[in-house]
Parts: sequence; C-alpha cells; structure tokens
Amino acid sequence: MTNRIRIEIGPDDPGWNQVLQETLLPLARAAALDELAGMGLLLAIVEAINNIIEHAYQGSDGQPIALVWEQTASTIRLDLHDHGRPMPLPLPSGDLPDDPLALGGRGWHIIRANTDEVQYRRVQEENVLTLVKNLT
Repeated sequence: MTNRIRIEIGPDDPGWNQVLQETLLPLARAAALDELAGMGLLLAIVEAINNIIEHAYQGSDGQPIALVWEQTASTIRLDLHDHGRPMPLPLPSGDLPDDPLALGGRGWHIIRANTDEVQYRRVQEENVLTLVKNLT
C-alpha cells in the first residue's frame, strides 16, 4: 500500500501538522500500530519536517515537501522529499544535548527514538530522508 501526500508549508503555517494528523494517524492504526507508537511516528515526522523547514529551506515560505508512505507486512517506510540545501553528513546521532536547558538539539533524538532506521540520500537536486518503522 502506498499513499502519496504532498504538502507545501512555510515556517509560520501550522496547518500542515493538522493534515499529517488527519492523514497519517488512521494509516498508523490500519498498520496495527498502537496509539502511542502511532503518535511517536507522527512526532518523528513532524520533527523531520521542522528540520527541513529550518535547515534545508532556511525558513523560506511556501517550499514543497512531499511525503510518501509505503507499508509492507513488516514495515512502514516514510520518504520525505525536499529541494532545499543538502544535509551535512554524517546524520546526527540523536544524542541529547549536554545542557538539559538547551532550547534545541532534541529533534534527532525524537526521530531516532520513534523509528527503527533512518537513511538520507541526495538524488540530483532533491533530498530524500527515509524513516522506517518495523511492525513486527
């Protein structure tokens, strides 16, 4: 099963979050993820999109992000596509910041804590971030 969702978002437009909730939570339930795992996966996607807005698009309004959901019997695979700046490698480890009062630095921890695999590739002028959640 594949569902393609295309969203165009800006840094000050919270409407995309509602679209994700209304679209992805029913898909997560249909994949037999419990409510907590479904919300965790949604949170990981929101964090990834926030990173795309802030870093790849540098806060620029109205830039497209496409999200592709693919499900097999054993996994959910989410590909996020954008045309922003390339991501520096290696990918962040997801370690929490040393300073517990730091305002940032938790996004990758959230992404890695709620997914089983994270991959990144640059294809021509497009970034593709893949998040995989095992169902078994």
